[in-house]
Amino acid sequence: MDILQMSFSASVLIVAVVMIRALMLHKLPKKTFLALWGVVVCRLLIPFSIPSRFSFYTGLDMVKRMFAERTASSSTEGMTGIPNIPNMPGARAPIGIGTSAASISPVEMVWLAGMCVCALFFIVAYIKCRKEFRMSLPVENDFAARWLLEHPLRRLVQIRQSNRIKAPLTYGVFHPIILLPKKTDWTDETRLRYILTHEFTHIRRFDTLAKLVLTAAVCVHWFNPFVWVMVVLANRDMELSCDETVVRTFGETVKSAYASMLVCMEETKSELTPLVNHFSKNATEKRIVSIMKIKKTSLMGIFLALALVIGMITVFATNTAASAADKEPVGAFESNTSLSDEEIAKQEQERKEEIAKQYSIYSKYGLTYNQEKDRFFYNGQLVRYFADKLDGNGSYNSFSYTDGDIDLHGVRNAKYALMG
Repeated sequence: MDILQMSFSASVLIVAVVMIRALMLHKLPKKTFLALWGVVVCRLLIPFSIPSRFSFYTGLDMVKRMFAERTASSSTEGMTGIPNIPNMPGARAPIGIGTSAASISPVEMVWLAGMCVCALFFIVAYIKCRKEFRMSLPVENDFAARWLLEHPLRRLVQIRQSNRIKAPLTYGVFHPIILLPKKTDWTDETRLRYILTHEFTHIRRFDTLAKLVLTAAVCVHWFNPFVWVMVVLANRDMELSCDETVVRTFGETVKSAYASMLVCMEETKSELTPLVNHFSKNATEKRIVSIMKIKKTSLMGIFLALALVIGMITVFATNTAASAADKEPVGAFESNTSLSDEEIAKQEQERKEEIAKQYSIYSKYGLTYNQEKDRFFYNGQLVRYFADKLDGNGSYNSFSYTDGDIDLHGVRNAKYALMG
């Protein structure tokens, strides 16, 4: 599966998730949407998928085949392949001359250049932010020390302060740091618990690592606007999920106080700080609406969320199931690999004799079949292409090769009698 196929299939999945998100954002646990975005990221970055008969693409493939069959049945002209010569191994589709499998096309060059530019942009922005964050100072007070003891984690978590930020944020994967503004009021312990719980949720869920993966996806698929939409919405859903965790941790009675705190902490940022988790973002209004609509999760809601994730994976994240036709062997050699050499040679000889018999009617006009070379000749010249319409129903004798000296077609009269 190439990049364009991966990007297209992921785009279909993104559209489906966006539609579900618009309808069910306030009815399902916010983790549901994080799981769905995770499926999208896997579709974007993993170059293979599990075939499924229930896949969305299996349905599309069936519709395409039905359309192709109707088109083929209504057409009496046009032909491809080698319809009347069984198992001719020498005949192939045209191949471009002078091309190399190892060469890089201009389109691939553009894609690689865009990916490098995009990656460089995020890396430079992140390095710049990290340099500023490293100028922060550790927080040394009883509340911070006590809170860290109450929330142990295998990774070492630090709480630091900086005068270069206006809102709390979290960065770092293996050594996470909760960075707070210099003007943080350490006497308001209730508000501090909300903030630290929110940021600690980011740390426990490895949201910074998730942002790295999202950034990788957008760098690889920088040309796809749906992927940029996914990154924006996935970041918002991370914040909404952490907000939901805070409300469920402290009880639904804190919704008003927590929402009021978000309003107070809202700030506009002019600089870009990627790969970090901000306590407040520009979509504060939507976060407040979401907070106020948080309800106790019911068993039915959990079941619906699980069914939705599994259904989306089955329908949109899987690939087209292999059909019976796809599983059919292409030629005699592929379908009889278990036969002995003598049996294979016998079948090959029978095939050549059948071809010689089928095309013997053309020998008096100069077209002959050389069984030893397994090729056709016309008056000593190697034939590349031949077609002869046998009747008014669209039956042909035809073949084509990638090399040869001459192209031929049969000449017949109105009654389809061979003339030359």
